[in-house]
Amino acid sequence: MRCYRQAVALCSFFAIFSLNQSAYSAPSIPQELLNNSVVYCTDGSDFSFNPQRAEVGSNMNIVTEQLYDKLVEFDPVSNKLKPALAERFTISDDGLTITFYLRKDVSFHHTPWFTPTRKLNAEDIVFSLNRMMAKEFELPELSAEQQATLARYRINNEIAERTYFPYFDSVRLKHRIQEITALNSHTVMIKLAAADNSLLHHLASQYAVILSKEYALQLNADENLAQLNRFPIGTGVYQVERYEQDDHVRLIPNPHYWGKKAHIGHMIVDFSTTATGRMAKFLNKECDISAFPEPSQLSVLTDKQAIVQSDGANLAYLAFNFRQEKMRDVTFRQQIAQAIDRKRLAKLLFYSMADVADNVLPKAIFPETNPDGYLYPHIIRKKSDETDRLNLWVVDEKKVYNPHPLKMAELIRADLAKVGITVKVRQVSRAYLVQQLENNQADYDLILGGWLANNFDADAFLSPILSCDAQNAVTNLSNWCDHDFDALLQSARLSEDHFVQRLLYRQAQELLQQQLPILPLVNTKRVLLVSPKVAKVNISHFGQVKLAEIHLALPTH
Repeated sequence: MRCYRQAVALCSFFAIFSLNQSAYSAPSIPQELLNNSVVYCTDGSDFSFNPQRAEVGSNMNIVTEQLYDKLVEFDPVSNKLKPALAERFTISDDGLTITFYLRKDVSFHHTPWFTPTRKLNAEDIVFSLNRMMAKEFELPELSAEQQATLARYRINNEIAERTYFPYFDSVRLKHRIQEITALNSHTVMIKLAAADNSLLHHLASQYAVILSKEYALQLNADENLAQLNRFPIGTGVYQVERYEQDDHVRLIPNPHYWGKKAHIGHMIVDFSTTATGRMAKFLNKECDISAFPEPSQLSVLTDKQAIVQSDGANLAYLAFNFRQEKMRDVTFRQQIAQAIDRKRLAKLLFYSMADVADNVLPKAIFPETNPDGYLYPHIIRKKSDETDRLNLWVVDEKKVYNPHPLKMAELIRADLAKVGITVKVRQVSRAYLVQQLENNQADYDLILGGWLANNFDADAFLSPILSCDAQNAVTNLSNWCDHDFDALLQSARLSEDHFVQRLLYRQAQELLQQQLPILPLVNTKRVLLVSPKVAKVNISHFGQVKLAEIHLALPTH
């Protein structure tokens, strides 16, 4: 009977979200709430209520960072792991077993669509981690017949999407973890296939959130498990009060939160506008904080203190497709690299809000500079006797690392024309790119790509875009594989000596400069516009903004 009543309440709440537009359409804040509210305006292009399913390399989701917790997390200042839902953890001498000891008295959100009957325990951890690896033993979203069909035909449709966890697929999590076991109600043991120092970094990523197994069981009983990704239940400092698709989310503090409570009573995350629209709203005092401003528009600000920024742990790059015979010529790739004026790209497209990339690893992760990197003075910049013709693909989406990909492609085309290389720019959708790669029909010679880090782990940045394991994945756009490079990454994973790890990653970067599978272009800064109304607003190298730490500024007289 309890499950039936909760199911009715859940369906009623969904119906309100879906049908009652008048009730959930106005992002404006009621007058009585104005004294304890903040409006955060951002881009909603990568929005999802479940980071486990978020596209790999996508922007840090400001909403889900507040809704969920992870086992451990990174301190963006100290660059060290710190406790979250796990109070502590131990690693066996052979590096093959990690044991997590969970906090007690951690509550899941109480919402109109779900009321938990118990606190967080080891079952939630095992369920969440198995789900990240698509090992849904207890709650399979696919029948045995559907799984067999999917394996036989490798179809890419709604059924396939249910088993798709992009980030964890890219780092081959299911191959790294051998078994996950609940030793008791608050102890979880993970057995690894091989010693791997990078695993904890992946479990601290924005994607590795912990879900409620009880909530999933309730949804499953109603054959409605898909709602787990649409109506969130977490343990985070904020919880959802209301949501209107493609417009805004209103968050309120979680009264049962285990850690420090939020200072702002109502946090409205508005993602209804473009960059220009957000700037207009900010200038009109409709946004207290505005993310992803258009760099060319920052000059209109009269108060430069309104800009909060940090160096971005991201990279925009040009990938050379090694499936094309002519792109396997390293001298030709060097000629292309030498011809591209990367300083001009940074200046014309980013207005000092980006730096030319010295290395593949951003400075925020690997501070060692290499100012002469990716310059090949032995290449003579002159027109070829025979015109080379290349296809350059551009995915038609704006990203943090490249808000204007088509403009960047046109600038690159103009640079290469000066040395006799004719480039045809083709704009494609991400869905088309994925389809062509899966069918082995992606005939581009060059493609603009990019990557966003979510922690300081260099392996988590390099492996998805350049390792042999990712060679046939959508993340490795160059389709490059070098076993010497992979050996350096593997040695770094096994080493516990920080100095040795830095040395190995330096060698890996030198190898990338020599082999040139991708040309690093720019590292984009992380930028927020902040009104005088709010204080203690910071943005990390990874785009993290802790909304719970924000205060309303004291009035001045």
